Amino acid sequence: MSYDLAIWKRSDRTKTAMLSECYDAIIEENSHTAMEFFNEDEFLNGFEEEFGKRQKGYFGKEIDDCPFLFSTGTGEFGNWVLMHLNSSTQQITSNKIIAMALKHGLMVYDPQRKAVWGNKRPVKKIS
Repeated sequence: MSYDLAIWKRSDRTKTAMLSECYDAIIEENSHTAMEFFNEDEFLNGFEEEFGKRQKGYFGKEIDDCPFLFSTGTGEFGNWVLMHLNSSTQQITSNKIIAMALKHGLMVYDPQRKAVWGNKRPVKKIS
């Protein structure tokens, strides 16, 4: 059984992040207007230091030893990463993933607990 986390960048186009709507869109492999594009490779490359070398959809040398699998997607409004964590190690793994996502200015949604991290309105840029 897996424990899922959805990661995306909050858009400055919306007043609220519309968490469950964004998650539902991700499950259907679509983006949502509350999403923004972010540098997915930069985010995922940071995992190598923590979890080992990235290899075709997972990190680590052996898939059985890896604490998670992941998938990515891109839509009209933004992109996302969907993490599928091993349920037996999900707490420690999710803590590490959340910290890394926040460092990159991304949101993390936990659909099992309906919890969110990084749900801050983006700072408006003054021109």
